[in-house]
Amino acid sequence: MSREPFTRLSREVLVDNAWHRYCLDRYVHADGSEGAYYYVDMAGSCTVIPWFPDGTTMLVRVQRYLLDCDLFEFPTGGLQPGDEVKAMAQTELREEGGLVASRWDALGRFAPYKGVSNEICHVFLARGLTAVPQEPEPSEKITLHRMPLAEARRRLVEQEPADAMSLAALALLDRWCAGPGAGQGVG
Repeated sequence: MSREPFTRLSREVLVDNAWHRYCLDRYVHADGSEGAYYYVDMAGSCTVIPWFPDGTTMLVRVQRYLLDCDLFEFPTGGLQPGDEVKAMAQTELREEGGLVASRWDALGRFAPYKGVSNEICHVFLARGLTAVPQEPEPSEKITLHRMPLAEARRRLVEQEPADAMSLAALALLDRWCAGPGAGQGVG
């Protein structure tokens, strides 16, 4: 099956705010007809898995306004245009998790809303951790929960609703641990 690239005819920003833009693209389908695609344009995001030498990790429990509930998740944050991904991951770990790390490993990236947004989430493993004061944003209500990775995995998998970004981060951690040089010195 041949895959012809889409040809964008126009792009209109319908809503623009500090975190994303809601856009409408007009484009040409492979058959030559014109299409319209509404989507959320985002600079991206990052998720950090903190890893302590004793095999524990840190989950944050975040009050999520849109879902009207608290969720366990790994520290996660959105990027602004021009942000450097690793620097933002370091900021999120400090602000949300109250931690700084001396070792950083990029685990991979994924598309959290592939049909709705062009956002790409970058996942990092943070090691060599030191506690610092948390610096949450005024809109964030966050508590810290250090626990064994197995317990964190159970909480992330069993909570309703599940946090997809944290679940994807676990999958990327599993892939990284099973890769060449399995374990890669984690723990």
